Amino acid sequence: MANPPVRLKVLLREKHWQTHQTFCGEYDKAAKGIDPGLVGSWPSRAQFHRWLSGDLKGLPYPHHCRVLEKMLPGWTAEQLFEPCPPKESNQPQSDPDEPMPPDVAELLTTLEHHIDTPEIGEISWGTTTRTIPAAKARRAATRAATSDHAQDLGRRLLDLQRERRLNDDDITELAGLTGHVVELAKTIDLEIAADGAARLEYRFDLLNLGDKPQARMSREVWFEHTSGPLVIKPVPDIDRRIAIQRIHDTTNLAKFAFQISPPLRPGEWARVGYVCEGGKFDLNHYWREAMPRYCRRYEINVRQRHVDLGGCTASEEHPDGSENSATDSLVWDIDGRDAVMSLTRDHLRPNQFVTLRWEPIREPA
Repeated sequence: MANPPVRLKVLLREKHWQTHQTFCGEYDKAAKGIDPGLVGSWPSRAQFHRWLSGDLKGLPYPHHCRVLEKMLPGWTAEQLFEPCPPKESNQPQSDPDEPMPPDVAELLTTLEHHIDTPEIGEISWGTTTRTIPAAKARRAATRAATSDHAQDLGRRLLDLQRERRLNDDDITELAGLTGHVVELAKTIDLEIAADGAARLEYRFDLLNLGDKPQARMSREVWFEHTSGPLVIKPVPDIDRRIAIQRIHDTTNLAKFAFQISPPLRPGEWARVGYVCEGGKFDLNHYWREAMPRYCRRYEINVRQRHVDLGGCTASEEHPDGSENSATDSLVWDIDGRDAVMSLTRDHLRPNQFVTLRWEPIREPA
């Protein structure tokens, strides 16, 4: 039996973008909304063939991944290069007025349980199954309708599942985090110039599973060295308007909040982001990221101009202080005259830290 095609090939066929010329035109349209400098950076005809044939090892360079996710919203780069199961697309959507099937009723019971008895402290996160104490017994005993809040969250989670192509385990995990704001995805792009000047871009896919609208998120950025005051501004091509409110500044530390308009209502998700400039890398080359909330997918992409790599490592620190290597999900390469690195981690919890370290070898002057 032939192997199934990669999902990217199937989706491009559905949109009639499967020829190299047509693909490049659509690629440029998406790239222009991300960074005009990426226009014309589409893959060669041979690269494009490898993408569609399933011969690619790993993922394309980070800038290609960003453009592909812009071209095909709702899909991650990882999902685009996975084998596509038959009859996956064009699944019919359920009528919200129809009776919910048993698995959806179970989801609502899970939501209702966590709304009524929110968990305090660390919550299990990243397991394939989740046990909700007495959930089935409670549903069978009371036969009472779930609250409007639980039903609204349930329907929004099911919409999210269809839109982002999540599986049932993912939705069960998210239902268990009711009461929290979850980062469905956090993507960091770090560009370092030949002189060490850094441009840092954050993008978050935020999901509000709480019971109140979310209009403000506190953040901070720190660099060991700077070339001047840290400049922070919103990313232009995001789902909500963002305003940056500065709270406290020092030479190399900025504490601020980004204000979201309109606010993120319970059950809603949106992509927001900001850019930080003014940081600089000198002797030490590392990035340490603290997790303020539950994060389903974390990714950092680093490009440093005009250097080679002597080595790179990654580690993950847990809330209890224990540490483990994360190098298994670290990919690095030399692209022309630049060093590029990409690190991904899944199911991170508050008070965890992820650290990426690398040793650049500079080109002779």
